Parts: sequence; structure tokens; C-alpha cells
Amino acid sequence: MPPQETPLDVEGVHKIMEGFYAFQFLSAAVKFDLFSLLQRPLTRDQIMTELRIAEQPARILLLGCVSLGLIHKRGEHYQCSDAAAMTLSRDSPWDQRSLVRFSHEIAYRAMWWFHDSLCQNTNVGLCEMAGAAPTLYGRLAANPEIERTFHEMMMTVTKIVAKRFVDAVDLSAGGRLLDIGGGSGTNAVALARRWPRLAIEVLDLPSVVVSAARAAREAGLENRIHTIGADCFAVDFPDCEHLLLAHFLEIWSPEQIKSLLNKAHRALPSGGHIYLINLLQHDDETGPTTAAIVSAYFLTLASGVGMAYTWKEYEAWLGAAGFEPLSRTSLTPAHGLIVGRRR
Repeated sequence: MPPQETPLDVEGVHKIMEGFYAFQFLSAAVKFDLFSLLQRPLTRDQIMTELRIAEQPARILLLGCVSLGLIHKRGEHYQCSDAAAMTLSRDSPWDQRSLVRFSHEIAYRAMWWFHDSLCQNTNVGLCEMAGAAPTLYGRLAANPEIERTFHEMMMTVTKIVAKRFVDAVDLSAGGRLLDIGGGSGTNAVALARRWPRLAIEVLDLPSVVVSAARAAREAGLENRIHTIGADCFAVDFPDCEHLLLAHFLEIWSPEQIKSLLNKAHRALPSGGHIYLINLLQHDDETGPTTAAIVSAYFLTLASGVGMAYTWKEYEAWLGAAGFEPLSRTSLTPAHGLIVGRRR
């Protein structure tokens, strides 16, 4: 059951109204790399010198960051908060600045079209992205800078979830694992390092698997991680003993998800395992807020058809495709793992 929610008050309503201002303070501070700078206390004059900005802009930026709790002011000195130090500093192992850059460079302008996308039931916000492909993913290859920002964001998200995933499953017996929509290979590298008897194939678009192949080489795992550059909707899946669909199914419509699960069923032997990692909403459809945010993103920009579905929807789709759902595991407050076995 989801936790009891705190009732919304008038101040909370105003915080929602003004949320776009808060994000721009955060985004500007990340562009300046302010939180890496403020690992040690500095005065405003010192900050102005480091950022090369005038006094009034510095006062405005610091006022916003202090009022939001991103940095603390003690006397005449400023220093980043513990939360900012952990998530917004280049020296932190949990550095999430790439998520801020993704939101600013890719999602922010597109979300202006959210109401239009709701009315038209398609990703109207894609008009903010150059190209003719019907999804964000199809347009990334034509926008190298944007593509790099997108994949840096996905690597950050996947790295956090991957560590918990590889510890949540037992793949010690090895075999062949097919990673559908495996992106830049973060999951593949983590799995190969954790389970030395596993051989992995990453299937994703040709412009994407270049990054996965590079990650495998850099990790010294090119003999165990191989790539297939293809559209997963246009090809059959190769035979395997394990099949992973991570950060992928929520992009698509229920009909497309069912199609992918049917392909997965044909690729796996009886008793083979399927692993679904997704952003999920509660079964009673009350949250979490992250599920609502990513659902708006999928509709307005990414694909025009996806959203964060419930656990029970995925389990029902697995059952209809010929799988037995075995377990649910929460990997983060927003991400969950569902394991199924082919009948």
C-alpha cells in the first residue's frame, strides 16, 4: 500500500504553481557547477569571481538556492546542502546532474505542449525537436548533442538501478541473456561483471549500440557482450535463456508491450526467465509522483503512447503472453523489477 499522503495546503498549491522557477534556479546552478564549487564554504565575492557573474545576478542565484534548501548560508559564507552534495556534485558517486541537463535541454520546452498532447492523445511536444521521426528516440540520431545528453541521463538512471538489479537476481548458472533496448550497455556491463558465466547480447537501434559496444570494450568484456543494431519491433528476437527489458516497456502502448512480450516468449525456452524493470505506479493508481511525471513525458514527447503502468498490468500481460509471474521487487521508490518464467 502507498504511504499516507500529507494533505495539500495553499502554500503547497503555490509551490506547484511556481515550480518552473525552482527548476530554473536548479538548472542554472548546475550549469555553473555551483554545487561542486560549494563543497567548501565561500563568500559571495568568491563565488562571483569563480562564476564570473556580477553582484546582482549572484545575489539572485544564491537567494533562490538558499531558499530552496540547495545551499546553506552561515554568516557570510555559502555551502551546498548534504542532499545537493550527494546528487549534484561532480565528485559524488551519485552525481545526477545529467538528469537536470536532460530536463532543461530536452523535456522542459516540450512539456509546454502537455495540454495539447492530452487533447490530441499524441506527443505534440515533439515539435520542439528537429527531425521527422514520430518519436524522440528516432530523432536523437539527427541531433548528436541532444542524443549525448539523453544517453548521459539514461546511464545515470540505469547505473543506480543496475546495481540493485544484479544483486536481486541469481544468474550464477550463466547462459545467454538478451537485453532488449539495452542502450549504452550499463546493465550489460553490470550483469557481466557480477555473473561471469553469462553471455549477453544488447539489441537496440544501430546508432545506440555503438555506445554499448564501446562500454563493453572499455570494461574488457567485448568477448562476452555483443550487440545487435536493429529495431526491436521489426526483427525477431534471437534464442536466449534470459531476457531483460529494462527502462523500455513504459515507453510504449499496451498493444506494443504485448507484441514485445509475445516475441520474448518465442525466444525463450520453457522455464526461461524474463526480467522487467520499469517505472511503475501503485496498483491503486495513487502515485508516486515520479510515475505521473514520466507518464506526462512519454505522452508529450517521447513516444506519444506510453506511461508508467501498474505492477498488476505487467503481470497480466506476462500471463497472457505465456509467462508465470514469479516475484515483485522494488529497486528504488520509483523503479520495480518483475520476474517471470516461460511456461
